[in-house]
Amino acid sequence: MSRFLFYLIIINMLTNMVSITPRILISGSKSGAILSMILALIFGITLTYILVMLFRRFPGQGLPEILNAYAPKWVATPVLLFLGLAWYVAGLYTLIIYTFIILRFLTPDMSIYIVVLTFAFIVTYGVLMATKNILYMSEIVFVLVVPFIIFIQIKGYASADLNWDYVRVALMEINHLPDYGAFSSSLFIVVGTANLAIFNRFFMNLKKPTGKGIALLTFICAYVLATTYFLPIGFGGFDSLKNDLYPWIMTSDSIRMKYGIIERVVFLFIGAFLALGVVSMIMHWHVSSQLLSAVIQFKRLKWKSINLTTPLIIVIFWVVAMIVTKTITTEGLFKAVELYDDFVLPVLLATLVGCLLLAGKGAASKWRESKK
Repeated sequence: MSRFLFYLIIINMLTNMVSITPRILISGSKSGAILSMILALIFGITLTYILVMLFRRFPGQGLPEILNAYAPKWVATPVLLFLGLAWYVAGLYTLIIYTFIILRFLTPDMSIYIVVLTFAFIVTYGVLMATKNILYMSEIVFVLVVPFIIFIQIKGYASADLNWDYVRVALMEINHLPDYGAFSSSLFIVVGTANLAIFNRFFMNLKKPTGKGIALLTFICAYVLATTYFLPIGFGGFDSLKNDLYPWIMTSDSIRMKYGIIERVVFLFIGAFLALGVVSMIMHWHVSSQLLSAVIQFKRLKWKSINLTTPLIIVIFWVVAMIVTKTITTEGLFKAVELYDDFVLPVLLATLVGCLLLAGKGAASKWRESKK
């Protein structure tokens, strides 16, 4: 498997560690969260394999090119619109969550508009980059940030403040039947492969997943899921985490670097995840803008022979983001993310797989006709 494919998956997983996913998992701790994570891991790895095999049939092509070639317009247009909006909302949730984290833990007196506009400048520049450049940028951020995050997690597991009894109590809940909410939230962590809807344009020869590659990916996903769930419980227990929207922020604040320049890890931790969050937003909104611009094209909207449809779409992205970020509450955000995970995500994945299967059949039939 290509290393860039690993970046798409792992960055998506790690970004969700400090989002609302841990709270959803912990809230379902006594209703089958552990079995839900196990099932989500199996389903997610299987889905990753299926998506890679399906996209391998169309080297160097994104979903717009695939549907335009092998699907009627009345199918391609609504599918691309739905997927484009779904990807936008996923990036919007990341923006809102990280904006709230900054305002709550780093700069409580700063205007929300300044925070969102700061994200706007950085993310817009990334969204307008070429697809391959986004992957190269993700590699740089990955190499710089992920080792530090792993170091913090190891410090957490080795900390004397970690109460392993809390972890054992959480493990005892494995006898409960799976919970759909915990399953869908866990599944979101392991479906970064869906970004191939646009990033497949970069892969001219997407390699078939090998046994070693799948085993490594399974190990990484299992580690991230287990750490996302068990480490906050080990530091805080169930009672103190019931009403905590960001369990991982509290967990990182419980870890100290006794001989470090900055003793409180939480500030470095938030900074590291902000870098991953920006990359995740860029990926989501790059996919969204490319999907939407494949359907929405204003031919007369030009400036010096450059079509301005995509920049216009990004401006609309930010107007909507500014309004929603200002008006939504933390509890409303929690419920909105739950609804997205429970209903939008399954439909998104089913639509993507279904379209690729139909396109594959169309490509096969065209090939057979050309041979006659």
